[in-house]
Amino acid sequence: MTSTLPALVIRSRLGLADWAVPTGFGPDGWLFRHRQESGQIIVTCAPYAGIEWVHASIGFADRMPTYGEIKNMHHAVYPEGWAYEVFAPPAEHVNIHDYVRHLFGRLDRKPYLPDFTRGTGSI
Repeated sequence: MTSTLPALVIRSRLGLADWAVPTGFGPDGWLFRHRQESGQIIVTCAPYAGIEWVHASIGFADRMPTYGEIKNMHHAVYPEGWAYEVFAPPAEHVNIHDYVRHLFGRLDRKPYLPDFTRGTGSI
């Protein structure tokens, strides 16, 4: 499968001991299954409004992913790049599983939101 996303590099960053060899997912994506738990990470790439976006989700069958697991996914999928977790209004909320968290970021790793620190490094 040809993909925009470097599956084996992502798996290496996730941790070879914890995550199995990825399988193709959709037209441009990968599915990573956790070796010990009933967890998975799905990473896909698609254009929206002229920008290539990467969507990464992590979920487990019986628990919410920890902050550390979400950070690890961020490091693996968006190294040195920006990603965002989106909280939509209830009427527009979409989630097909109760224990999944999602990150969205540009393929080019550039920020999409303004620099709220205005260059100071503090809000």
